[in-house]
Amino acid sequence: MRPLGRIALPLLIAAAVALAIVPHLNLQGFTRGLDAFLSPSTTRSDHAHSPELLDTQHQDGLPTPLVIGYYSGSGSGLGFQTLEKDAHLLNAIVPDWYTIWRNGAVTGQALPQVLELAQRKNLWVFAMVSQNEYGGAVLGPLLQDPVASRRAMENLLALCEQQGYDGINLDFEGVPPSDRADFTNFVSQLGGLLHRYGYYLTLSVPAETSDQPSNSWSGAYDYKALGKIADLVMVMAYDQHYSTSTAGPIASTAWVEQVTSFAARTIPLPRLVLGVPVYGYDWGSGPAQGLSWEQYQQIAQSHGLSPTSQDLVYWMNGVRHTAYYEGLQDFAAKVRVATGYGLRGIALWRLGLEDPKIWNYLGGV
Repeated sequence: MRPLGRIALPLLIAAAVALAIVPHLNLQGFTRGLDAFLSPSTTRSDHAHSPELLDTQHQDGLPTPLVIGYYSGSGSGLGFQTLEKDAHLLNAIVPDWYTIWRNGAVTGQALPQVLELAQRKNLWVFAMVSQNEYGGAVLGPLLQDPVASRRAMENLLALCEQQGYDGINLDFEGVPPSDRADFTNFVSQLGGLLHRYGYYLTLSVPAETSDQPSNSWSGAYDYKALGKIADLVMVMAYDQHYSTSTAGPIASTAWVEQVTSFAARTIPLPRLVLGVPVYGYDWGSGPAQGLSWEQYQQIAQSHGLSPTSQDLVYWMNGVRHTAYYEGLQDFAAKVRVATGYGLRGIALWRLGLEDPKIWNYLGGV
C-alpha cells in the first residue's frame, strides 16, 4: 500500500469497515478479459505463467532486503504496539484477516487503524488469505472445482481493488498431496490474474528439506513450480516441534540451515523469504500453549529460573512443563542463514510476540 495509493485513504478506511466478500462479486470496472483468462474450457497447461512477466513487472518494484511482519490480533494489542514503535524497521506487513471457503467465498474484515498506520509508515501490505480449517475439507473441493476456483480468484482480485492492497498472501496449509497439481494450477492462474491488474502474489509454504510429493503435510507444495509463479515465497521455517509434538526447539539453526539450503536450490533467490519464528511453546499435559517473549519471561521469573535459557523445565499443579523460546541469539543466527544464502529477506511470525531486542539488532544498535 503505497502513500499515493490507488484509492484515497478515507475511502479505504470506509471500505475496511464494511467489507465482507460474498461468494460471487460483481467486479465492475476491472473484469475486462477475465472470462477469457479464466475460461473453464481452457486447459491447465494453457495457464502456465511466464516467469519473465514477473521479472519485468514486479521483481524490481519490491525493496531489498525485505523485512516482513505477519500481523494477527486486534488493533490495539501487542502487535499494534510493535507496529507503532518499530514499523521503520519493516518493509511490509501480512495481516491475517481473511478466510477462504470451499465454494470460493472470501470473508473477513480489515482493521482500519492498522491500514492507516501502514499507510503512514509507507509499508507494503499483502493481505493473508487462509482457510477456516486444515486439509481437504476446504482446500480439496476448492481446488478441484473450476467454478469455486474461479470465484475465489475473482474475490481475491476484488479484495485488492476495494482495499488498495499491494497483493495477496496465500497461506493455504494442509493442502492434500493428491491436489499438488491443482494447487500449482490455482496459483498459476491467480498469479497471472493479479499480475495483469498490477498486484503481487506471495505465498506462505511449509518448510521442507527435500521434495516429498507424498508427504501428508508438505507434499502439495512444488517449490520449483511455485517459485516460477509467485513474486515472493515465504518458507515457514518454524514448528520443527509443534503444539502436539514432543517438546523441542521451534526452529533449531541446524534444521533451518537444511530448510534454507533446499529452498535456495529450488526457488529463485530474489523471490525467496525465510520465515522466522518469534514465538515459543509451553508443553504440559495437553497440546502446547503458544508463548510470547513476555510470557516466557514471566514463567522464568515465577519459578526462579534463568530467563536467558532457550528452554525452561518446571512443575505446575503436579504437571511437568517444558517451555521453549528462541530469543535474540537464535534470531540472529537465522538472519545470518538468510543473508548467507542471499535470500530476498525474512518474514517474522508474528508481530507482538517477539523478544524486543531483535529490533535493536535489526536497526544495527
